[in-house]
Amino acid sequence: MAFIQITGLKKHYTSEADCVEALKGVDLAVVEGTFLGVMGPSGSGKSTFLSILGGLAHPTSGKLVIDGIDLYALGGEKLADFRREYLGFVFQSFNLVPYLTAVENVMLPLAVKKMPSAEKRDRALEVLKRVGLAERALHLPSQLSGGEQERVAIARALVNRPPLILADEPTGSLDTATAEEIMALFRELNDEGLTIIMVTHNPENRRYFDRTVVLRDGRVAEDESAAETLKAAG
Repeated sequence: MAFIQITGLKKHYTSEADCVEALKGVDLAVVEGTFLGVMGPSGSGKSTFLSILGGLAHPTSGKLVIDGIDLYALGGEKLADFRREYLGFVFQSFNLVPYLTAVENVMLPLAVKKMPSAEKRDRALEVLKRVGLAERALHLPSQLSGGEQERVAIARALVNRPPLILADEPTGSLDTATAEEIMALFRELNDEGLTIIMVTHNPENRRYFDRTVVLRDGRVAEDESAAETLKAAG
């Protein structure tokens, strides 16, 4: 059974004047441990797709099952619990709290956990070390480079030890060399068993994915494994 099973996923945004069909019936099965890239032009439905996967936007119709759990059959509180336990989010804008140090930012998802403060701090330091930032733990975001801030954001996504990471354009505001370092880090995390779904507009990132899905006009237009991508390139 697939770790993620998406069936007939549709999302419509309705206003008084118009109805926009962001997703028009997406079917997708994702095996656990996959590094999946989601690409496509602006307005193709990428961000909507990721929002629905993350439990942040209810679909108009269709079904999303993650690890056997029908996500949108859950009530509000149970859905919030699911997001906390199963998902780690990484965004292009980092979303770091400016007056908190790197380690304090990483500790934020642990705030609701019944753990001693020292244990929370130790776990945050552990994941900062994993992303190569142990020596920057006490720095504020303003004292960190863009790549370092992105690593803090990745550490924060990892601190709850979720099985699934959702990343929305995580290299979009980084220079080429730093973007490659961040993609290599995601690749390492995936090699360690994490399932990662990443929305990106950068075609260079495609070589890091096990599988790439291209959305166009709210539908899956392409679905290629890494082997198929390499064969086409060669």
